[in-house]
Parts: sequence; structure tokens; C-alpha cells
Amino acid sequence: MKVKGLLILIAILILLVIASFIGSYNGHLVSLHYLIAKSEIKLSYVLAASFLLGVFVCLLSILPYILRLKWKMALVNRQNKKLQQRNTDS
Repeated sequence: MKVKGLLILIAILILLVIASFIGSYNGHLVSLHYLIAKSEIKLSYVLAASFLLGVFVCLLSILPYILRLKWKMALVNRQNKKLQQRNTDS
């Protein structure tokens, strides 16, 4: 297993342990009011949902930047191949 994969696995395990602690200590019911209705939900579920929503919004906001960088890298790699081909031909 590569080091990067091992670090990701360790990070996921740490997050799962933290999530289990948060879930076990926050079992209280909270009243959640949204536009149409009202419901009683465990606080741990509300925390998990808001965390996942935050991660999703962050990923969506950074996606255009990542795609632009990948496009620029592909363009530079194509230009580099053309230059290397010219050098080998001459």
C-alpha cells in the first residue's frame, strides 16, 4: 500500500472515531424548522448532515479551479511534446 493511501485510511479512521464520539454524546432531540415543516431530529444527525453539506459545498466551489488547472496542464504537456518532437527531428 502506498503512503498516500495509508494516510487517507488513517484520516478516515480518525474521522470515524470522532464521529462516533460526537454521535454518542449528542443524542438529544432538537427541533428543526424548515420552510414547510418542523421535525424532531437527533443532534448528531443534524451535525453530520451539516458537516456533509459543508464538504459538498466546498468541493463544488473548488471544482472549477481544479478543472482549469488540469486543462492548463494538458495544454502545457501538449506544447512540451511538440517541442520535444521538434528537437528530435532537427
